Amino acid sequence: MNNKKIIIITSIFILTVGLSIYLFKKNHHEKKALFETSTPIRKDLTQYVNASGTLSAKDEITIGSLVAGRVVEIKADDNDFVKKDQVLVILDDGINYSAVKKFKAVVDEANANLEYYKNFYARQTELYKANQISQDQFEQYTQQLKVLEARVIQAIGELEMRQQEFDNLFIKSPADGVVIAKEVDIGQMITSRFQATVLYKIAKDLHHMEAKVDVDEADVGLVKDGQEATFTVDAFPKLKFTAKVEQIRYLAKIVDNVVTYATILDVENPDLTLRPGMTTNVNIKVKESKNALCVKNKSLRINSLILENVAKKLDFEFIRIPNTDAKTEIDHVWIFQDNKFKQIAVEIGAKHGTYSEIISKEIDDNSLILTSVEDTERKNDVLEQIFKQPGSIGSKKK
Repeated sequence: MNNKKIIIITSIFILTVGLSIYLFKKNHHEKKALFETSTPIRKDLTQYVNASGTLSAKDEITIGSLVAGRVVEIKADDNDFVKKDQVLVILDDGINYSAVKKFKAVVDEANANLEYYKNFYARQTELYKANQISQDQFEQYTQQLKVLEARVIQAIGELEMRQQEFDNLFIKSPADGVVIAKEVDIGQMITSRFQATVLYKIAKDLHHMEAKVDVDEADVGLVKDGQEATFTVDAFPKLKFTAKVEQIRYLAKIVDNVVTYATILDVENPDLTLRPGMTTNVNIKVKESKNALCVKNKSLRINSLILENVAKKLDFEFIRIPNTDAKTEIDHVWIFQDNKFKQIAVEIGAKHGTYSEIISKEIDDNSLILTSVEDTERKNDVLEQIFKQPGSIGSKKK
């Protein structure tokens, strides 16, 4: 059998099969249900908003240095519990206590000069009262007294500065807490200006933490302060931890055209199982309904134009919500009653899985809700390809 005969036989076979499919569908099309209905069901629904983020200490303190120097002693390590004013690290600035001793001496000298001059000034005052010295000369003595008093104040101020600089070599904890990060080593040079060196990070209380998660802009309207949440962490995938929404921040974060809003959750950590930096997968409970009247989600997505075509084909009445059309439709379902398709406005409550809660005085447990509708205008793609595409079997060549 040559190739030409094979092509002819194959073409005849394909044409016969295609025609058989077309005739079968044509004969059985009217027998297929053009729409399906179901009654609502009652069930408990809880709707969650999912988001992910990280855990951090609720009150985290970053400790730097007010003076530059070299680390000579470290007195606190990672995970150490520290008290307020406890020394964490000691620096050496090359001067240490020497400047303090120098300016103590400067203060002593200034005080000595002032004490001597006060005695001298007292004697000059008596002479002035006895008209033994001129007023101009007495005023010069008075001026000199004020200068010496100012020098004492200046020397004391300079001493306090040097004392503070020396005290700053002893880096102390500003509060009780636990060291979550030690960033320094023995011999390291510490800078205090421009880009200050971070020495320690201390969490005031890891028993109270927070989770910072990014909530999608489509869901942020459902999230409110005080809502309960549960979350898991990769370290303990089988455990569920609880949290509560504390704050939804207004500043948006945009990454790859995705808009999210930072949401802060309050987390209790009584046994210190959770650690800062852990990744969290959070479910925020945004709605909850008991014994809710529910329909399948697809009932809320019935194409009204397709349904209108079915109504015309079956000679059923088609009733829209007044003053709406396919472009201005609000939340609704379609009910079937007495050969009528009627559009009913509903309020959407909680959603979970394939079901949504509907709230409407016109819907009850016995209402027949449309769940699907057959598109009578839909064409068979296989037959379209066989009979109408240029160059295919059965098409006309131009």
